[in-house]
Amino acid sequence: MGRRESGYTLGEILIVVSLLGIVAVVAVPSFSSTDPQPLELAAEEIANAMRFARREAMRLGRPTGFRQNSGQSRIRVFRADTTTSPWTLVYDVYHPRSKHLYDIKLDSHPFASADSLSHNRVYRGTCDKPRNVYFDASGTPWCADPETVLLEQFDVTLTLGSHSRVVTLHSISGRVTVQ
Repeated sequence: MGRRESGYTLGEILIVVSLLGIVAVVAVPSFSSTDPQPLELAAEEIANAMRFARREAMRLGRPTGFRQNSGQSRIRVFRADTTTSPWTLVYDVYHPRSKHLYDIKLDSHPFASADSLSHNRVYRGTCDKPRNVYFDASGTPWCADPETVLLEQFDVTLTLGSHSRVVTLHSISGRVTVQ
């Protein structure tokens, strides 16, 4: 009596491998497209810092603003020491929830991310330090040096892969939008 060997033929194995490949292509999301969620979070972090600076200026009745560094993918909130000329920007403003200094670094943020940040700043006059924007007690945005130059528009464009978001600080009203 001879023994019969059992196993799979080469044709059966090729069919199973082909079917697994088709299922993998359909079921697994494409890794070439980037998830836009980290970009959305990064845009909201920047918008929230701008909004917080404006609210603090209106609440406390003193100049409070932000500094946006594109090269470092960073935004910091400051208060202006108006007893000096030119004003001294003091970075001792704390985040309302984390109770840490309000200093958002997107490069080291655990959830927010952007490949690049670029900006477009328009002032009604010459601003010596255009990255520093402060709000007065009524919530109107101004250049921090010299502090008499009104901001017309401040745009920060964030990109991540093929996705982009624009955070806009509007003149006079101080309204912040994310598109």
